[in-house]
Amino acid sequence: MSYRHVILLLIALLAAASLAAGNAIISFKDPTDSTLALVRLEKPDYPVLTPIAERWIIIAYISKDDKIDPLSPDGNPTGDDIVNTHMINTLEGSIMGQVATGLNFGPESAGRPLNIGGAVIKPEHFGKYVYIRVFNAHNIKNATKYLTLSKPFLVESEGPQMIQIFPDHAWDTKPVWKWIKAQKNKCH
Repeated sequence: MSYRHVILLLIALLAAASLAAGNAIISFKDPTDSTLALVRLEKPDYPVLTPIAERWIIIAYISKDDKIDPLSPDGNPTGDDIVNTHMINTLEGSIMGQVATGLNFGPESAGRPLNIGGAVIKPEHFGKYVYIRVFNAHNIKNATKYLTLSKPFLVESEGPQMIQIFPDHAWDTKPVWKWIKAQKNKCH
């Protein structure tokens, strides 16, 4: 790991610690390249160490129950699920529920792991569940599909918490990439 990566990690940890006061900071991690393999089903050339402007957007959702409800055709959550109410103001064009780092893998020398920066969960949502969706664009309006976890994580207390995607909270693969708006079957 280079000094640059160490410094960036320290800055991220300090920012997370300052945000954590009273809040839960949920970070998602996949130490393998399994998530990258699923992403490359949608975009075969999705890069490792993706520049910030090109990273696909990740949104955190909150649910009262342990079920992940589908998106409506206009991309909004359904059932009792809501977009996480926290707003990240550090990235240009950020929207409510956005997870800070976006979809980024790497470095290659570490096996191309996935480390998704924290979703800040406010105390009023403790006792509820959180999960994420990765959208196939760097903004919601251009996204056509999404990848979601197979089950949500119960948020019970404040402070930093790490969720290991594999094997604990794997991606839903039925199908791997879900259309936001159902596609009509085309007859040939």
